[in-house]
Amino acid sequence: MRNVRAIDILLNLLRIGVGAFFLGTGVLKIGDLGQTADFLTRSDILPEFFSMPLACIGIAMELVVGFCLVSRQAYRGGAVWGLVMTSVFLVLYLQAWIRGLSLSCNCMGSTHEIVNYPQDTGVRLLLVGAMILLLWDARRRDLYPTRKPRKFDFSDA
Repeated sequence: MRNVRAIDILLNLLRIGVGAFFLGTGVLKIGDLGQTADFLTRSDILPEFFSMPLACIGIAMELVVGFCLVSRQAYRGGAVWGLVMTSVFLVLYLQAWIRGLSLSCNCMGSTHEIVNYPQDTGVRLLLVGAMILLLWDARRRDLYPTRKPRKFDFSDA
């Protein structure tokens, strides 16, 4: 029983940490929306006019996923969308690395040139792994709730 509690504590810390990370990056990117759109433009996947709407959608997803993870409201849905979002980030970095593009990242409120693609891709891969763990945790919590539902008896009324 002690191992289950330790796992629950670690998963809760991971959930809150990743959720706070997404909330923090989303809030910091709101003020610098042009940098995020510029990153998408330089990724050279879609036409330039898609960059600003996709940047807005991406930042909104970061905020929603962060809120869902921190508050555990719609936890499973937040974990699914977080996995989708982090997978898209990973694909963007991998394709830029393979194609030899020069990108700059607007991460945590600071824009920096990506000089070490293996390291940045590895960080994104760890984030995808964290989201897989959180999705497993959300599914496990849905299947095996920790609290027993209350049963009210109104037969005497």
